[in-house]
Amino acid sequence: MKFIWAALTIASMTAHAEQATLTIVADQQRLVFSQSQLLSRPDIQTISVADSVYKQRFTRFKAIPVANLFTGLTIPEFAAIQCNAADGFSVIVEKTRLLSPEPKVSKAYLAIEDPKSPWPDLAGKTTSAGPFYLVWTDSQTSAIGREEWPFKVVSFSILSNPRGAFPNIYPADDAELNVQNGFKSFLKNCFACHTMNGNGAGSIGPDLNLPMNPTEYLEETSLAALVRRPASVRTWPGMVMRGFSEAAIPDAELSDLIAYLRYMTKSKAKP
Repeated sequence: MKFIWAALTIASMTAHAEQATLTIVADQQRLVFSQSQLLSRPDIQTISVADSVYKQRFTRFKAIPVANLFTGLTIPEFAAIQCNAADGFSVIVEKTRLLSPEPKVSKAYLAIEDPKSPWPDLAGKTTSAGPFYLVWTDSQTSAIGREEWPFKVVSFSILSNPRGAFPNIYPADDAELNVQNGFKSFLKNCFACHTMNGNGAGSIGPDLNLPMNPTEYLEETSLAALVRRPASVRTWPGMVMRGFSEAAIPDAELSDLIAYLRYMTKSKAKP
């Protein structure tokens, strides 16, 4: 009996040790939540989300308002929040979008997969979006972009000084308005997968300025086609980039994005 009890104890400890965890880092502060801790919180609720990666195939999630997870942390006024996923996807989400208390805006939730009731596999994959997935209710209200739905989330990092963290991605303050607007589009749609001048945590796609900027080897029409329908320009076995429809990036915004990329050819900083 002692042997059986010891074996069960070791198995339980191993399962606990291997349990998925979510980390939140803010300067000298660090919070770590286990999957079971999150599932047992009193503020967890079941929400209905129709426009996640699962669409209508799976719509109900156990979730916690993201703002609740940051309670007690010091967040500077101009900070940004970086959400990091296990596959190298890393998106910066505006603090005002992610933590807004306003009732009439899109609200961010951290969906937690229950091991006892696992989520469906992602389309074409053999794994789900779990164990942690950033989802939004009423996403159209605040025009939440596709890249602002990271799944397989492992951590959040509070960037108290985003410009100090990524100095080589910013255009000059006196850059034309279309360049400034294109930079905002880059942050929302591209920076999660690509670095710029060696700055950034995204590791899915190549750097967009080093050693060459795409505007240096693609005509504007070809670059626009690459953004809209990547496979219409080039394909390879490991290709993961999905196209951005006009609903996701309107034509005027796409033109601004290309203007930003072209502008950055003047600032080929080294990592």
